[in-house]
Amino acid sequence: MTRRKQTKTGARRTRVISLRVNEEEARELAGLTERRGVTLSRFLIEAARQAGDIDKVRRDAEQGPVVRELQRIRTEIWRIGHNVNQVAHNTNRDLAVSAEQEISVVAAVRECGRLVDEVSEIVQRSMSSSRRCSYEEP
Repeated sequence: MTRRKQTKTGARRTRVISLRVNEEEARELAGLTERRGVTLSRFLIEAARQAGDIDKVRRDAEQGPVVRELQRIRTEIWRIGHNVNQVAHNTNRDLAVSAEQEISVVAAVRECGRLVDEVSEIVQRSMSSSRRCSYEEP
């Protein structure tokens, strides 16, 4: 249930929740609010906003261009693997491989190596840029 109260400035305040914490949590909250120089209400509001920002960052990271590029590369590697498996199946069935098939397999393996290198580079760039975006307490 909410309760409304008129303040000296005329603004209306609404009590939204009742917060239950143990003594240790109460001391921790008191210390955090004191260090920041804000009320408990302001601290909780700011913490909730920051949590929302963290969720947005997480969603962006999960759906960002790096992830899409890695998904594209994964699909390409899957297709190459499928082709190599077909050649292996034909080889095992006929016990013979044409020169064209051998060249195709070698090219596919080289392409997989190139894609793995590309993935490694993307991951390294992503990790180095995420280190630069560290959040520090004000």
